[in-house]
Amino acid sequence: MTFVEDCGAELPRAARRTQGVSRLLRELALAMGGEAGARLAQAAGMPVSPDTRLRLVRNMAEPTAPAPRVLGVDDFAFRRGCRYGTILIDMEPPLPIDLLDGRDAATLAAWLREHPGVEIIVRDRAGAYAEGAKAGAPDAVQVADRFHLVQNAGVALEEVLRSRRRRTEWLPAAGSADQDDDVADLPANEPAPPSPTQRQRAERRALRIARWEEIRRRYAAGENISQIARGVGKGRKTVRRYLATAAPPPVPHVIKPRPAGLRSPTLQPFASYLQDRWQAGWTNARRLYRELVERGYTGSYSLVRAVLQPWRPPRQPRRGRRQRVSVRWLCLRPCEQLSREELAVREQILADDPELVRACTLRDQFRDLIRARDVGALDDWLQAAHASELPPFESLANGLERDRAAVEAALTTEWSNGPVEGHVHRLKLIKRQGYGRAKLDLLRSRVIAA
Repeated sequence: MTFVEDCGAELPRAARRTQGVSRLLRELALAMGGEAGARLAQAAGMPVSPDTRLRLVRNMAEPTAPAPRVLGVDDFAFRRGCRYGTILIDMEPPLPIDLLDGRDAATLAAWLREHPGVEIIVRDRAGAYAEGAKAGAPDAVQVADRFHLVQNAGVALEEVLRSRRRRTEWLPAAGSADQDDDVADLPANEPAPPSPTQRQRAERRALRIARWEEIRRRYAAGENISQIARGVGKGRKTVRRYLATAAPPPVPHVIKPRPAGLRSPTLQPFASYLQDRWQAGWTNARRLYRELVERGYTGSYSLVRAVLQPWRPPRQPRRGRRQRVSVRWLCLRPCEQLSREELAVREQILADDPELVRACTLRDQFRDLIRARDVGALDDWLQAAHASELPPFESLANGLERDRAAVEAALTTEWSNGPVEGHVHRLKLIKRQGYGRAKLDLLRSRVIAA
């Protein structure tokens, strides 16, 4: 249906909907996308196809924003491994201002030339963004992200670990004095604390028992049914039921368990065969289940496995068992997050590998100087990395020297790429709501509008 009469700006001639409805449909498309927004509009009595909703978004005016003083830059994937883009964030406050097609230096440099006035550029360690920022805004201060700096040191340590053994086995010392003290401090056979559901059930039962006792006490004192019902706030039928029971009320609706195991009617005809096969040494539950199916068993595999579980011998206690642990995990994890046994294994591994000791020391020192924002310690660390004779850390030191100004700015300023990463995470959700139709113009409109 179209409107022939011209009723003003809100309802122009030949329009199919009012401007208010069009704005509402456009907002739904911006918030939910075409498909989901069309379903919601259908439920709200505004049936419009997804294509029409996307067309309303495309017909919007291009959002424009002044050049920010502090600009955050990061990449995102239209399709991982095939095509990437760049998201630009105004860091005061952190709000998206534009999306670019591509993540190369020329794309960022062209945008910066078109939007002069950027004073600080916060980025990760990508070389393309460093070159683009230098070409497009040569006077802007570049700030490297501290998280990515620590991540670079971790990657260098992983390169050193790549030629080492991946896993090691270790046997906990069962007779150490520390472990004996820990075991002695543990209470023997202490019951587990009740769960919230168990506590609520116990409180309700205690309330029912108290009410049962109160009703019987009032009845013994000479009150009639109506008086007792008004006094305890319950109906007369409830009072009569409580007076008719000689014992406190039990938990209502007791569910009787269904027969399980060999008592199950489904498994009972095969109980003797199952026991004979187990005695003969066939203990694989999956194999026994297939044999029972061939003989007409129609039950589930989980029932067979539950029957066989009590027949198996108990597992050996964890104490004294040989355990396997990842060397990479031990070396990359901070020492304060490792247990005493894990620290002992880590020390044993490092004692046999001087190169790995140097690599772990360099990584820990770099992490400490980033945490402490110690610019003076950076020169000492770079010298130690060059002298370590470890190619991954020498390469990292060369990269830090080339990007020295951005690294020092990361240690002396408050800016980081954290807010940008948050907007990238939100962008991924918006992109997936597009069901493969998240083109650059639609994605830009939705991200900026959101």
